[in-house]
Amino acid sequence: MRKLALVGIGLAVLLAGWRPAPREPEGIALVRALGVDGGGPVVLTAVCGGEDQENPSRGSCAGEDFNGVLACLPWAGTEELSLTSVSFIIVGRDVVLGEVLLAALRNEELGAACTVWLAEEGAASLLAACGDPASALELIERRGVEAPTVVEALAALRAGEELCLPLLAGEEDGPWLLDWEEWRGAV
Repeated sequence: MRKLALVGIGLAVLLAGWRPAPREPEGIALVRALGVDGGGPVVLTAVCGGEDQENPSRGSCAGEDFNGVLACLPWAGTEELSLTSVSFIIVGRDVVLGEVLLAALRNEELGAACTVWLAEEGAASLLAACGDPASALELIERRGVEAPTVVEALAALRAGEELCLPLLAGEEDGPWLLDWEEWRGAV
C-alpha cells in the first residue's frame, strides 16, 4: 500500500509540472510587425505571421492619434488581431516618434522590447509590398543588425542624443536594409 501511495504521489508531481504547449486561440491572429505612418491622422498597419503561416493576416486603420487607432486595430482585419506578440515597429518619416514610443511603452500589450525600424517610403507601403515582413526582419537581425528597442529609442530622444534607425525598403520577399539613418522627424 505504501509503494502504491508513493507511486501515486510521484505521478501527481510529474503531471503537475506538465502543461500543454501554448497555442494561438481560435480566431485570433498574433501581430508581429506594426507599421505607423502620419502624425495626425495616424495610420497603423498590422501584419501577423512568422515561419508557421503561409498567408499572414493583415489589418489597417486610421484615426486622429496613436492610442485611439491602437484601440481599434484588433478589429481591423478579417480576424481579431492581438498585439501581444509585436516584435517590430516600423515607422514612416512623418510620425511623431516620441509620442509613438511613449504610447507603445505604456501599452500593456506592446511593451518596451519591440525594435524600431524606419521605412524609406512609409510603413504601410513597405508592409503591403512584403509577404512576411517578420521573418525577413528576423533574418536581418540574425545577420547582426541591432535595431534599438522602444526603450532605447525613447531614452535617446529624451536625452537629446543621436538616434539612428535601420532604414528599410520593401519588396515581395520582405524588407531589406538600405542603410542607417539619423532620426530627423518630429519628436
